[in-house]
Amino acid sequence: MGASVSTSRSMSTPGRGFRNKGHLAGLSTESPEKWGEHLAELRHQSIPGRLGGRAFNQINALIGVPWTRRLSRAALMVPKVRSWEEKYESLTNEEITSTSLKLKGRARGGESLLLLLPEAFGLFCLASRRVLGLRPFDVQLAAGMIIHEGACAEVATGEGKTLIAGLPTFLNGLSGKGVHVATVNDYLAKRDAEWLKPVYELLGLSVGILQQQMQDLDRQRAYRSDVTYGTASEFGFDFLRDRLKLAAAKSQETPFWSPWLKGGNQPAQDPRVQRDFNFVLVDEADNIFIDEARTPLIISGENRPATEEESVVYNWADDLAKKMKYEEHFTLDAKKQKLELTNEGRHLTRYSSPPTGPNAQAMDKLHEAIEQSLQAHYRFRKDQHYMIEKEKIVIIDEFTGRRMPDRTWREGLHQAVEAKERVSITFPTEHAAQITFQSYFKLYKKLSGMTGTARQNRIEIRRVYKIWVVCVPTNRPCIRTMLNDRVFPNEESKFDAIVDSVKELHEIGRPILIGTRSVDRSERLSKKLSLAGIDHQVINAKQHEQEAQIVEHAGEKGRVTIATNMAGRGTDIKPEAIVLELGGLHVLGTERHEAARIDRQLVGRSGRQGDPGSAQFFVSLEDELLEGLGEARKERIAQMGRDAGRDTSSGWQGYASVFSKAQRNVEKRHFRNRLDLMAYEHHRLETLKDLGADPYVD
Repeated sequence: MGASVSTSRSMSTPGRGFRNKGHLAGLSTESPEKWGEHLAELRHQSIPGRLGGRAFNQINALIGVPWTRRLSRAALMVPKVRSWEEKYESLTNEEITSTSLKLKGRARGGESLLLLLPEAFGLFCLASRRVLGLRPFDVQLAAGMIIHEGACAEVATGEGKTLIAGLPTFLNGLSGKGVHVATVNDYLAKRDAEWLKPVYELLGLSVGILQQQMQDLDRQRAYRSDVTYGTASEFGFDFLRDRLKLAAAKSQETPFWSPWLKGGNQPAQDPRVQRDFNFVLVDEADNIFIDEARTPLIISGENRPATEEESVVYNWADDLAKKMKYEEHFTLDAKKQKLELTNEGRHLTRYSSPPTGPNAQAMDKLHEAIEQSLQAHYRFRKDQHYMIEKEKIVIIDEFTGRRMPDRTWREGLHQAVEAKERVSITFPTEHAAQITFQSYFKLYKKLSGMTGTARQNRIEIRRVYKIWVVCVPTNRPCIRTMLNDRVFPNEESKFDAIVDSVKELHEIGRPILIGTRSVDRSERLSKKLSLAGIDHQVINAKQHEQEAQIVEHAGEKGRVTIATNMAGRGTDIKPEAIVLELGGLHVLGTERHEAARIDRQLVGRSGRQGDPGSAQFFVSLEDELLEGLGEARKERIAQMGRDAGRDTSSGWQGYASVFSKAQRNVEKRHFRNRLDLMAYEHHRLETLKDLGADPYVD
């Protein structure tokens, strides 16, 4: 049910191949102003027939597979919403608020929200037109209904997920029990809340925004609002902080005779900032449900610098790890993706003058410290997995490309990286409370989500979170051209070809978005483009302050933007009218990601809302994705590529399928990791419950 994508067999650089595509036919001779007027008119029209015919939907709603049944039921509800929208057309703003308050009274009186849905959605459509000048499309209404029923709607990039979220959020907010809208970062949470806040206020709902470093009183006020926007991790951490407060209050319970004392009969105040878990809508759901689910949320004690004596083991392990050789002293466990000492490595450890004194550790702990140092040296790369900021290690989220200054790795890995980079080592803290996203979201009475890429993980999301993924069609057919991957023997020849391709497109005037996986590669490519005399902008974890402004202009004629995965989620690049005539935005991926979903997110930056656009990936035999084939095979392929030098003949295209296989292997490995974490968490919770302990507080 997703958008159709035309695929070209050509591997050459895309040029002006879009002059006569569908609704764009005959417009190439028009002025840019006429183009802009025509495209603006098209964008504000709801294209009929995108949800299928009535007869088909009536049958499919009864006998289709679970995800198509939900889409068909939603499609059948759209005419009812439009009917109520017409009835409300003559209402003044004051009457809109009054009508919404009446709906709120009916919802709080126990009337089913499903029965109120057509009226509520119709009223939201009117309020959106009055405040934002936007009328939700039929497909957006269908997506809102799917979300309300407790499913994850896959909505293509650029199809207006922020506006879609407002529909079920308003409907569920009528009950007064609270609605949480969870997204991936503070910037998106604040942006979306502030954009829709005037609509909610016209409809009589209050809006709260959660941000990091907020005081408890402000957090409590945000949670008492009808609608609360924030990051998924912030919602989870607030839950853990509340559990810690309850545990502390429980340890200070008053004695049974306190009611007989003066003032002793006063009830204790609830220290929690959150209220009951009613309904949560998770934006960018695949990132939170899948990628973030590999790591639990943990609250630890306060960090402090380690003393010289406390750092001695980490520095000793770091020095020894540098002397060790692969396959002689340590090997890679492919299943665990962990470097482990061999017998020879353990022997070397024993006779390498281990630290003595009060901070000395047992031999098994020393083995663990060395293995973490090996991980830091051979598996964790500066400016990809982490960066150094003010003499501190700051983790980079590989899936979003963003800094995570408040996160640290566990089990001595963070200290191993600090020792490797020779920055101040922090003392490892004890865990106070923890929870996984899988466990946290199951606390809500109703869970739903929306994203642009979740289809491939439909079964996993159903298995873990008990919700279906439903693919919603685009309002206008997608005419993006997806070009075949180009394969190069090594990274140097690949980067040279990227510069040549950018030159060719830049001369035409088409804007280009270049996606990289790491800060390091974005900076290397930036140097090459500078040497070639190509003006460009860079967005990465080091240069993130101007992100919104850079993205806003990335669709202008002749613009070249290099971005890590920061530009893959929550951003919307709108090409100029003249750019659409030239072929639209071109997305150039410098390598395939570990998950195909992240590749789809990057590709989705072009060809939004039926606009023309194109995308292509450049890959090389030195790309780290090939680790998915196994260390030995990866090294053989990489060496073959290095030996080839600057040979860029088409003979390397035969290796294109190798990248797909490696990507599938890595995705399977990550899937196993998530299942292992879920099984461990389930076992831990059950054990603690049997012991009568709080399952979330250590």
